[in-house]
Amino acid sequence: MIVLKRLWNIALVLLEFILENPFIIVGAVWLLIIWGIINNIRTSRKYKKLIKALASKPTNENVKKYTDFLRKMTVNNHPSSWNALRQTYNGVKDLESIDYDLRLQLCEVLKKKGTSGIHPPRQYNYQDKEERIRQAGREGEKQVAYALKWLDKKRFKVFNNIKLSAGGESQEFDSIVVGDRAVFNIETKNYIGNLTIDQDGNWYRIVNGHKTGTENPIFQVKRHHKVLDDLLEGRLPIVDLLVWTNIESVIEGAHNSSVKIIKVDQLTYFIESYNKGSSISKKEIDFAVDRIRRQ
Repeated sequence: MIVLKRLWNIALVLLEFILENPFIIVGAVWLLIIWGIINNIRTSRKYKKLIKALASKPTNENVKKYTDFLRKMTVNNHPSSWNALRQTYNGVKDLESIDYDLRLQLCEVLKKKGTSGIHPPRQYNYQDKEERIRQAGREGEKQVAYALKWLDKKRFKVFNNIKLSAGGESQEFDSIVVGDRAVFNIETKNYIGNLTIDQDGNWYRIVNGHKTGTENPIFQVKRHHKVLDDLLEGRLPIVDLLVWTNIESVIEGAHNSSVKIIKVDQLTYFIESYNKGSSISKKEIDFAVDRIRRQ
């Protein structure tokens, strides 16, 4: 009781001092106002920085940082604020490079904040992904077939989507071109994003700043080369080509690949201008075309 009484007396003295000196109250109010303004500026800058980072590099890390920040942030009740939230969310909502759980967490946080007009992210299952891969492959093969269509028909014979066997298991070839300088064994790849090949020959795809390892198709190309060479009895030179059909992709480290990589828009020119080795006789060309047709 004595302690409480002393504290009460101290409080009364302080109150009396403040009332006698009103400038203290005014100063405290202004300090609170200034602190609030500074805090709002800092919050706004950090918010804009997170949005910019997420737009330029939508990674799991940036989505998590943005979501954690939104949990603590007070959203202004203004159309521009809600539009910015919706726009940022829609930019990452269906990106497969972002973990589904992170996208769902962001959606739930936005709903708690009162954001309208947003919907949960799509969750792709394995079958959907496989079908999209197959569809992308078919589209890539169509692009290559169209490019090969413009080759000089007097010099080149084109085969698309053909199965060949040299006494063993049959292999499905995307395209084969029999020319007067070589036989071109063409494997088509149609991926989104950019491609990087390191010094050890490992392949990586970069999609929206997210780097993932991907299968190196070199073994498949070499396997097809062996089947084709056996079928042609080793009589004709074979040139292996990996054709990348996404012309917007940036390919880095192509020199680390043991098989030449070119984009589809370079394919026709490369084949028609290929002049290594000696010319192939018409007899040998007819032999190659006949062996492939018989399959």
